[in-house]
Amino acid sequence: MKKKLLVLASLALAALLLSACGRKTVAPVNVTAAPAPAAEPAPVQTPAPAPTLEPTPMITPAPAPTLEPTPMVTPAPAPTATPAPAPTATPAPTASNLPKVTKDPTGETVDVGGKCQFVTRYENAKWAEWHFVSPDGTQDLDYVQAEKAFPTMKIINGGSKDLTLDKIPETLNGWKVYCRFSNDYGAVKSDMASITVRRGSGSSTPAPANYPRVTKDPTDEKVAANGKCQFVTRYENAKLAEWHFVSPDGRDITYAQAQKEFPTLKIKGGNTKDMTLDSIPEGLNGWRVYCRFSNDNGSVNSGSALITIQGAKAPAAQRAGFEGRWAEEIAGRCQIVFKYRGEGSMNVDISWSSSAWERARWNMTANVYKNDIMVYNNAHYWVETYTDESHFTTSQDSYNGTGSFYLQDGKLHWANDQTGEDTVFVPA
Repeated sequence: MKKKLLVLASLALAALLLSACGRKTVAPVNVTAAPAPAAEPAPVQTPAPAPTLEPTPMITPAPAPTLEPTPMVTPAPAPTATPAPAPTATPAPTASNLPKVTKDPTGETVDVGGKCQFVTRYENAKWAEWHFVSPDGTQDLDYVQAEKAFPTMKIINGGSKDLTLDKIPETLNGWKVYCRFSNDYGAVKSDMASITVRRGSGSSTPAPANYPRVTKDPTDEKVAANGKCQFVTRYENAKLAEWHFVSPDGRDITYAQAQKEFPTLKIKGGNTKDMTLDSIPEGLNGWRVYCRFSNDNGSVNSGSALITIQGAKAPAAQRAGFEGRWAEEIAGRCQIVFKYRGEGSMNVDISWSSSAWERARWNMTANVYKNDIMVYNNAHYWVETYTDESHFTTSQDSYNGTGSFYLQDGKLHWANDQTGEDTVFVPA
């Protein structure tokens, strides 16, 4: 019973308490509320860093594959973009800068095993080099290569103005030589001189065996007024030598007479193989000299050499009347071409076609002898034989021929000493 009453009392008390709570805002019983476990300060939900989705790799817009900057097809500079440097960037060497040949070598005739010399003169050059050219023109060897090609031959001074050959082999017959002069501006070549090698004594028109024999002719000389020059010859089997002077009009006088005619001229060695002239007067321009060798059996003359005074007025005879092309007047098979070199000298090239398969060739230098007459003593001769393919071979029949050309009634006459013929030509 007591238990029931006790339960009822507890319920009543609870009801009173509940109603009281509804009426009174129960003064906050500073129930310093046990610091609500500062709900561990709600992790200041520092707004969950927006899942920085691992900084969306700023899809820094994948650099548009800059297709390797399309090499800005910088329009290929038109070929003329950088104007090709005018070829005149380095001024072409002028004639005054280049070397100048004042004396060309002349042809030489020598026996097998013999010796000869080629002489040149020049201005404004630093270097000289001799070359050898084969008869057919297909080989051009400098003197070093020539020493290998002709091992038995001795080449002296191949790098200077005067070339000497010794112990000459027969195989050198028909070859030509020229000297190449050069300086810092360029190079020039002298004319070519032919080499004729004889198997034994005598030339194409030999003197009797007991007569003197000329083995080297004098060569042309160019000299300033009042200058000096020398004429050189070589001989065999002679006792006496005497130099002669020939005027442009053909007058022949001895060196003693020339001394009287040109009193200011100094002549040394007028009766020896080598003659030197000094204080040469302008009046000697166009004259020629030669040496006469004698013994008890007779005498022979050397070839003649021309004296040219540089800057002097050319004699009336020294004119370009021959210049140009001439054709043999009957069939026209022979053609002659003259090219004027100045001061009475001509380069002459002759071609005579005997058939479609063969032609004869000559070249030489012709000099004024007297009015309307030119003479030569260095003709080189050969024959060209052709094949169906237009190739050709060259004969070895070369020599230092002599002869002359003269004008008459508007026609050219060629007097060839080797054939004894006089051929007539008309302008072509």
